[in-house]
Amino acid sequence: MRGNQLSKKPEIRIKVKDAIELITEMFKTKECSDYEAKTIAERLCGANLKGHDSHGIVRVPRYFEWMEREWVFANRKAELVIDAGALACLDAKQGFGQVAGEYAVDEGIKRAKTHGVSVVGLRNSGHLGRIGDWAERAADAGFISFHFVNVRGSLLVAPFGGTDRRGSTSPLAIGIPSKDKEHIILDMATSTVAEGKVMVAQKGGKPLPAGALVDSSGNLSTNPEVMYGKIGEDEVPDSENGTGAITAFGLHKGSGINFMMEMLGGALTGSGVSAGIDDKEKRKFANGMLSIYISVEKMVDLDYFTKEVQSYASFVRASPPSDKNGKVLIPGDKEIITNSDRMANGLPVAPIVWENIKQTAEKLNIHNVDRFQSAII
Repeated sequence: MRGNQLSKKPEIRIKVKDAIELITEMFKTKECSDYEAKTIAERLCGANLKGHDSHGIVRVPRYFEWMEREWVFANRKAELVIDAGALACLDAKQGFGQVAGEYAVDEGIKRAKTHGVSVVGLRNSGHLGRIGDWAERAADAGFISFHFVNVRGSLLVAPFGGTDRRGSTSPLAIGIPSKDKEHIILDMATSTVAEGKVMVAQKGGKPLPAGALVDSSGNLSTNPEVMYGKIGEDEVPDSENGTGAITAFGLHKGSGINFMMEMLGGALTGSGVSAGIDDKEKRKFANGMLSIYISVEKMVDLDYFTKEVQSYASFVRASPPSDKNGKVLIPGDKEIITNSDRMANGLPVAPIVWENIKQTAEKLNIHNVDRFQSAII
């Protein structure tokens, strides 16, 4: 089942194992090491598993486009450029963020074990993917963490009161560890939606919420053409072809946080802000991330902390829901629920997303791509 037959379905489910296998094969054709290729594939699929489809496999064709543009390179190892006790900074050298992110988080954990707290900057990274991954990795080791991210060279978000693009989606993640590994993870873009959600909507996935976009005349919109213009089913969405922008969440408050992410993730790490007033040309795409790690046990009695966290979490969840058929969730709950469902039942994607991935695989001369037709549940 291909092409028009496939596109008649509003949604299909893809087996996680098969998606990882195909995507790993694809990146290996571009000289990524076995470890790097599999790490990229696992983390992209992991984003879908947690319900963050905007940072999942929908991005595969775009990653290959970025490699062609030399925005990201295979097998680049992050270099430690600042080593000052509890403070460190790494240069990813435009390597894949899925690998550079792991290295940066592990560096932060190591230093926080020694000093009780650490601050780690990461500059010049390829797309870091779902930032909640890094908060979860730190929480797995028992550390609270904060992650402030910007996207150099990415102008997607309009400032409050503005109508054109002046900033990036600039995600924020905060992680609180839990003994049962069901960590409390806040993971969010500081824009109303991540740009990947606009991509998902453009490919026939979940529609955008009201007011997610603003056109060049200042009118709020949910039409992805505001971001990408009109494109065909087989084309990779390119935000440079649109004239509108994504809005910041929470009006002026969200716009203010979005601005500060540029200061922390961009200027302070040395990665660079998304754009500057005197720029003669567009800056090269990269993520910058400033992360703070705190050792719970060096700060407070661990049993006390655990009881307080669990008590407050239960208190909040016990609030009577406004939707009589729903329930109140805390940060991380939705991801845990979604992960359980999708591990059992596959990754839900718009048919054109899977078709675009397979078409990209064919262009990479991966033999017998149709063998992955069985990936559809």
